[in-house]
Amino acid sequence: MGEPSGSPSGQQCLETKLTKMLEQVKPPDMYEHDKQCIYRVPQSLRETNPKAYTPRIVSIGPFHHKVAEVDKEDNILKSMEELKLKYLKGFLNRKRLRIGHFVDKLKGLEETIRSFYAEPITYNSDDFTKMILVDACFIIEHFLRWHRYPFWEKEDPLLQKPWMIIDIVRDLILLENQLPFFVLQALYDLSGMNHEFPPFLTITFNYLKNINPGKDFPREPPKHFTDLLRASIVPSSTFHLGILGKYTKIEHLYSASQLSGAVSLPLLFLIVVTVTITSVAWEQMLRPWWIQVRDDEVVLP
Repeated sequence: MGEPSGSPSGQQCLETKLTKMLEQVKPPDMYEHDKQCIYRVPQSLRETNPKAYTPRIVSIGPFHHKVAEVDKEDNILKSMEELKLKYLKGFLNRKRLRIGHFVDKLKGLEETIRSFYAEPITYNSDDFTKMILVDACFIIEHFLRWHRYPFWEKEDPLLQKPWMIIDIVRDLILLENQLPFFVLQALYDLSGMNHEFPPFLTITFNYLKNINPGKDFPREPPKHFTDLLRASIVPSSTFHLGILGKYTKIEHLYSASQLSGAVSLPLLFLIVVTVTITSVAWEQMLRPWWIQVRDDEVVLP
């Protein structure tokens, strides 16, 4: 029989187990909560329409990565994982870049990247770095090919399938399907593409603008693609609050129910935009930005 739970040796055993359990745990004040900006959709919303918040074609980031690896009902997410590797190879081949440079960069940013997600990421360091690298380079290479659409129109496997582009764009703006924008920017700059192409924020804004109801170019880099849409609809600076210290007489005080109805409209609008994106005619979606501006006429704020 084992030692009684109240005996000295039993207490020591429990103490050892608890100490080991807490070795990798950080107190709550050590987490960078102010950086958390990539969340899972609340379960109450997801239950109403799970497919509206789940990627259909391409999984980006950690929240749906395992689903993409083991999905058996529809293996399109899994097949996209294989295509991502081809895009990674294409990206590296642009300037014969050494993959080790990107690995080193991401390893240095790993803790910051993890802090952007609102729940602990259980992948070990190597698996996490691999996932971020593959996903980020896929996005960058896909955007670059879209940017030079005439050159890639008959060569790129995605640009040849407009219906896939529509779903990919939809997937890339899902809140649960995000990478921190600064990661994409860092790898883009590290590759030297910023000397050959416009700024990555400009390319991203033009890629998304055909499904973006807002037209305001962001004044600062967004936290991720979903945030970019939000910033272009609702500029994040002053919200026209007026001059500090200047007071106006309140003529009418709105009730809580009236305020609740008013506040819910922007959220409802964003949800509708996200859910109904696939209903946009593909001719409008597939209109690449080079048709509207030449390479030397970059759209700026």
